[in-house]
Amino acid sequence: MKKKKLGILGGTFDPVHNGHIYSAQAVYEQLQPEKILFIPAFIAPHKVGQDFAPAADRYNMTVLATQDYPYFEVSDMELRRSGISYTLDTVKELQKIYPEYELYFLIGADTIPQLQTWHKIDELLQLVTFVAAKRPGYRQVLDRACSSLGVIAREKIVLVDTPEYEVSSTDIRQKIKSGASLQGLVPEPVEQYIREHRLYLFTDEGHSYAED
Repeated sequence: MKKKKLGILGGTFDPVHNGHIYSAQAVYEQLQPEKILFIPAFIAPHKVGQDFAPAADRYNMTVLATQDYPYFEVSDMELRRSGISYTLDTVKELQKIYPEYELYFLIGADTIPQLQTWHKIDELLQLVTFVAAKRPGYRQVLDRACSSLGVIAREKIVLVDTPEYEVSSTDIRQKIKSGASLQGLVPEPVEQYIREHRLYLFTDEGHSYAED
């Protein structure tokens, strides 16, 4: 019997933006999983020591961004677990919750070369398939990654067509500090939440939030 598919999109979502939503939508249409689970990180391993908006705010914004998509769902599992949010720990937890599902972890195309630095990546490749955006020249990038990660990587890293969306959470935070419009960059309920809660203006110490 063919297993059902579960898509997973992790990140700090600081803040979540339209690029996250559009990419997840494209993967949903091509991969056809039962749903895509958005999982805000408590502390991303590659961002240890940086400042973030409070976990509750990042979670709430992600819920607002996905509320109109019945096949998107938000999980607070990494926030409840606290500490550094290693993908391997999350995947193992998801396997217990969704034993009948194949797990597909969505990543940006620029993350492919970094996979070899991920926590226990060899074990992780046994448990999940990575889905990355197809970009010009990235077949060669994938080939190089597979050379480093071994034969299994050719089966467990796949490229899909997703729209190119040149925006980042860093850019959005800078626009907020400068008072610029966020129209077209984040879902409208997310912009309203940011304005109402005065996010990304200053930290408690009076310093700007750290860059991504």
